[in-house]
Amino acid sequence: MNRLMTQPDAASMIQTTMELRTVDGICVPFQSGIPVPSFDAQERLTLDLKGIWKKERFAADHDFSLSPRDERWFERLRAEAAGRTGVEFDDADWDTRKLPLPENDIQGKEEANSSETYEDGVWYRRTFVLGTEWANKAVTLHALSISYIADIWVNGHWVGYHEGGFTPFALELSSYVKAGEVNTIALRIDNPPWGSRVDIIPATPGTDFFNYTGVIHDLYISGSSCCHIARVDAVPLDVEGSVKFTVVLENRGSLPAKSQVAGQIFDADGECAAFLNSPRAADIKGSQAAWDGDLSWTATLAPYETRAVEMVVRIREPRLWAFWKPELYVAEFSVTMADTADEADRFATQFGLRTVTTEGTCLLLNGRPVFLAGIARHEEWPDTGRSATWERIRDDLAHMRQSMHVNFVRTGHYPNHVYTSVLTDRLGLATISEIPLWQFKREHYEAQEQKRLCDQMWREMIFSQYNRPSILMWSTQNESVEVELRTKYNIRVVQDLREHYADGRLTTQSAAADQPGAHDPSMEPLDVAGWTMYFGIFHGSTYYEGTRDFLQKVQELWPNKPVWNTEFGHWSSERDTMAAEQVKTYKETLQALMERAVISSDGEAEWNADGFLVGIDFWIMYDWYVNHNNWIDTFGIFHMDRKTMKPVGELLRQDYERLTAFEGGFIKQP
Repeated sequence: MNRLMTQPDAASMIQTTMELRTVDGICVPFQSGIPVPSFDAQERLTLDLKGIWKKERFAADHDFSLSPRDERWFERLRAEAAGRTGVEFDDADWDTRKLPLPENDIQGKEEANSSETYEDGVWYRRTFVLGTEWANKAVTLHALSISYIADIWVNGHWVGYHEGGFTPFALELSSYVKAGEVNTIALRIDNPPWGSRVDIIPATPGTDFFNYTGVIHDLYISGSSCCHIARVDAVPLDVEGSVKFTVVLENRGSLPAKSQVAGQIFDADGECAAFLNSPRAADIKGSQAAWDGDLSWTATLAPYETRAVEMVVRIREPRLWAFWKPELYVAEFSVTMADTADEADRFATQFGLRTVTTEGTCLLLNGRPVFLAGIARHEEWPDTGRSATWERIRDDLAHMRQSMHVNFVRTGHYPNHVYTSVLTDRLGLATISEIPLWQFKREHYEAQEQKRLCDQMWREMIFSQYNRPSILMWSTQNESVEVELRTKYNIRVVQDLREHYADGRLTTQSAAADQPGAHDPSMEPLDVAGWTMYFGIFHGSTYYEGTRDFLQKVQELWPNKPVWNTEFGHWSSERDTMAAEQVKTYKETLQALMERAVISSDGEAEWNADGFLVGIDFWIMYDWYVNHNNWIDTFGIFHMDRKTMKPVGELLRQDYERLTAFEGGFIKQP
């Protein structure tokens, strides 16, 4: 297959599965026929599908995998599958694989080719039993990350598909599962090589993170009453405690449902053991909060109908979420059936009260100017690749917070496991989430003009992390070459957010400082301008002078826009032979950055009246695998073992301790 195919036309492209619908005057996301559910962990019937699966690799026709799901596709699929989707298929001779875990063989060694390059097809099958308590329930399959294109069958019936390896999705299973019996699930997954098609995301062959295949994150089944809360979206409106809740109620049953919804608000108990040990919001409820307003709603739903309502309340004596001060609340809503007075459903979500705005060249958190002292982090471990657990994510983030004094973590270059932002909420770490448009060229944006998968990923990213106060900004892309269509794309997705599901957050991107330069017009529609800055490495000039001169041009061209540095750093090379150069790059680039920062760098955390740079982001915390597999990327402060720190680490630790000394990153006003 050619490493870069000609652009497929719209008729030959697989269709996206998400849409926005107006329900009761409210914009509600739907995907694969159902309202997009919350991916917050709930106290509901749950069957975790982790464990041993049967698996069989196959050589996939990627064009077929990424073509429309019409009758011709299913006819060919039936021939190809040869019964693999059915209940009676004999998979006894197949190999086994413990999921979630990439299909790639991972040796866990910090060396080239330690992770197997496998970009192709794989079938997975297993059986599961749902108890009789699952009868007459709304049953949903939740997939937090499957890479890249997945088709799913349950008991021989095709239930849906999803494209994209970095965002979660859900499928309706009520019509396909059998309570009290053995059920069979089959997955057909195809992961086309990056560079083989222009319409996949990521698309470029040189992508500097690894293309893992298979079931990457958790895959589980949930069961709730037919009439249940699909999602609750919380938007803090001010620092006085006002918050807007949007409750989406779904009836997945064949009978009408008259329901009564009632909400309560609780303080989160930051001292309880569950605060850093459980993802469930219900587990961290403390005492009931004092609030004014009405969180009750009576609604009658026709069979298979979705309803929505918005409610605004004000929390008294609000506690604001801020750096290292993870002040959180838990909103809990119950659904009671009017005819029986029985509670049918209960839904809980954590949220925080904070505002994030700009004023001139200032970034304001809760109306106060701040400085982001950040380090980036890839979601990867040497022995499991991108497959994550709550404990591993928590330990990474706590390590960054405690050892490096960061107040900000960049999750480059893709949405991380949904637990990540739950934990940044609870650790008081600010973050930014980004979709993996990595170094897109014109042909990639042209393909997305037709396909709009990037638009779907943008929505999936936002709706799966909607209630997380730690997320201050959404990022549209990283280091894309194309400018004209990137500008058009930025305008489109920012407008989509602001007009249809505004959440009070800011928008940004991570552009390369030399593509095209400080005059980059794609910054115009964004709230905060962001550039990677590798002068003396990739952009020419020198570490100090190149960065200094670039920032001078930025100030001249964007005098009223906050600016942040999205990446800077240097590799240490094998056996840290270039560790001294990594230190030199850090010191000289940081000097140029801090001369333009809104905060003084002398440890007093005072306002710099001439500054406009609102944040820095060192690249990166831990070494990681790269997709070409010729070496390990060694930009990390630590080696992949999370224990061995390089010389640059101690310098950064001292500098960041000064930058975050005043209330975690707020700036003293004159």
